[in-house]
Amino acid sequence: MDDPLSKKQITYRDARITGKYDQIWQTVGKCCFCDLRDRYIIYEKSDVVLTISLFAYIDGHMLIVPRRHLRSVKEFTPEEWEAVRELMYIAQKIIRKVWGIKGVQFIQKNGTSSQSSVEHIHYHCVPFDAPDLSVWNYRQMKFTPLQNAQKYQALGEDLTKLAKRYEKKYGN
Repeated sequence: MDDPLSKKQITYRDARITGKYDQIWQTVGKCCFCDLRDRYIIYEKSDVVLTISLFAYIDGHMLIVPRRHLRSVKEFTPEEWEAVRELMYIAQKIIRKVWGIKGVQFIQKNGTSSQSSVEHIHYHCVPFDAPDLSVWNYRQMKFTPLQNAQKYQALGEDLTKLAKRYEKKYGN
């Protein structure tokens, strides 16, 4: 097993602040989530893994990753989805216990369009102790919040149809 302060481990630890992360993920050439290393796995249930993020945003940052190469939540089995929910609960509790941080941000990444390096759905469990990790590139809005709500509400029956389709495909 690697020494916790080996050169490789330090590269992982510092990749985001040294600029090496972009070089690394763009040259991997395979799905890193289909080849998880047991030494980083914290807990597993129903083939869904709670693991450490090698390229963490903050100390304590974990990932929830299904072992199967899934691109979307709609591909989860009921057991996998329940495991994701349970692992979110566990992640939040152990972040509080180990780091003393009550807040956790869960960020779902699926598909390369979500700034993900692979098309394998995964969830970031990021300890949230200060807003410095929530820097967004805000855009000038064209519509007010009420106008945005009205655009979605105008879908009316389409929303009901989507809910029925979901229930038919995934409901019990």
